[in-house]
Amino acid sequence: MSSEQASQVKRAGHRNENDFAALIGGRIHGGSHTDKRDVMDAQDRSHSVKSGTWWQVFLYSRKRLETNTMFQGLKLADIMIGCLDCYPERREDYLSDKITVKKKLQSYMRDLLEELDKPRTFQAFLEKALFEGGNADYLSIFLGPAKEAIQNKTFHVFHKNDVALALSSNVTLRNSKAQNPTQMDDQKVVFRSNFHRRIIGEIEDRHDSNLHYREMKCRLNAQDVFDILTSEITGKDRKNDHVIAYGKAAKTFSIRKSPRS
Repeated sequence: MSSEQASQVKRAGHRNENDFAALIGGRIHGGSHTDKRDVMDAQDRSHSVKSGTWWQVFLYSRKRLETNTMFQGLKLADIMIGCLDCYPERREDYLSDKITVKKKLQSYMRDLLEELDKPRTFQAFLEKALFEGGNADYLSIFLGPAKEAIQNKTFHVFHKNDVALALSSNVTLRNSKAQNPTQMDDQKVVFRSNFHRRIIGEIEDRHDSNLHYREMKCRLNAQDVFDILTSEITGKDRKNDHVIAYGKAAKTFSIRKSPRS
């Protein structure tokens, strides 16, 4: 993704956050770019607002992993740091000898899979990755184009506990397998949906540019996640013409009676 494309995605995200805040009578939180609290509702509860085709759940440098207390507590941070340390400091050196790096990476990605696949670890990982360990209360999803007029938008609200449980119950973790002779096995941890019977997300290293080099990335497919949540989470309540809440969110989330237009 080019810098201009990344800028467009960021602007689209801000547009959806503003529209969601208006539709629920809430306000933009205005925290740091790593804060999951995008919008605060009328009850002062926080929403992580997601849109687009793929969600970049996180993009962590080595330094960020060193200070990430929750990933440290889950025994994931050091393994992820090990993945990044497979790469030489200079990207030019990696480009000149990719095979050596990929061979080193395999054992760390296998270790990451083994640790993530322990009982309740993946659910705790999702709680941290999607909600910053409770930093946000709800996941609020818009699946349409950001340029859509606010009066035509529909947002879907899910409670953090429902989200982590539904995804961890539906997803099987695996290491990636080579799809062609130029690739190697075990370069990623992939998330395979039992509902869709295909891969819907992954954890991998990023090394595609000098700007984004030696970073650990997690991403999820928006539509696939939405399909899992709506199939696994029972009960929903239409809060107004533009907002639907599901499961625990249907009972705990409310909007102002006269949202701003």
